[in-house]
Amino acid sequence: MKKALPLLLIMVLVLGILTGCGTQTAKQATDPTDQTNKVNSAQTNYPLTIKDDSGTEVSIPAKPERIICILPSATETLFAIGAGNNVIAVTKYDNNPVNVQKKVEYVFQDTLNPNIEQIVKLKPDLIILGEISPTTTAAIRNLKIPVIVSNPQDLANVYTTIKEFGKITDTQASAAKVINSMQNEERAIEKKVALVKDTDRPKVWIEVDPTLYTAGSGTFMDELVSKAGGINIAANVKGWVQYSSEKVMAANPQVILYTYGEYNVNAKQTIMKRPGWQDINAVKNNRVVELNSDLVTEPGPRIIDGMESIAKALYPSLFQ
Repeated sequence: MKKALPLLLIMVLVLGILTGCGTQTAKQATDPTDQTNKVNSAQTNYPLTIKDDSGTEVSIPAKPERIICILPSATETLFAIGAGNNVIAVTKYDNNPVNVQKKVEYVFQDTLNPNIEQIVKLKPDLIILGEISPTTTAAIRNLKIPVIVSNPQDLANVYTTIKEFGKITDTQASAAKVINSMQNEERAIEKKVALVKDTDRPKVWIEVDPTLYTAGSGTFMDELVSKAGGINIAANVKGWVQYSSEKVMAANPQVILYTYGEYNVNAKQTIMKRPGWQDINAVKNNRVVELNSDLVTEPGPRIIDGMESIAKALYPSLFQ
């Protein structure tokens, strides 16, 4: 991730909370363990109409051949399900698959306000956005090009998004295989974690930014920590929010997970030297662990790898 990404991430996530409250009802949330049987490999019939995460019905007249992805998790998903050859533009934050920026025609530098003139020049037949400002989204929709807003906030909707992208790009069989692989990995992690007694599960502080932004309930990171066998100390608040140092100290987490070490090499030392934090169990026991930001903040096919990395941080002896 580039140095500016944590601030961008917070802006996007907060915008998602402010402008997209309740958008997840646009997709029917289902038990992810049931998804495999529901994903079929039927050929897509066009025109296709779907409802995106903003609650907007989008009509796709034909199989998309030129797709602009202004959302790294969408790029990752399209390549994973075999539709990568149709991706013509990504963002400067895209890094999966490796060298993806060299595989496309254009790389957008601004993901919150992408250059609309450049979008027109690229002549796309589908645009995929994250949950950004309604004004910017409306301006792009006014181009009369199909626009999909994607903002899955839990694992069930990550699976649903992969399934829908498979349907949109007529790669349903490949999408089903990706979902099946992810679900198998998820179940394997949960099977190991199930060996731990509820009373032995550690309290966890998730730090996505040095100004103490964290993931509360209703976020996929909260769900990842829970499924990995941890107890999120910020589960009493909803969404992506800024916490206080005093609240963290009062909760006394046994494990601290942070996601911005790639751009801040001194992050761990800074966390451990904060005033008053020396008495936190996680600091006293040196259980301050860096997570790969891409794996735990991008709701795409590697999100289960993120879940495993959290489980390993919480229970290293179970994942040797």
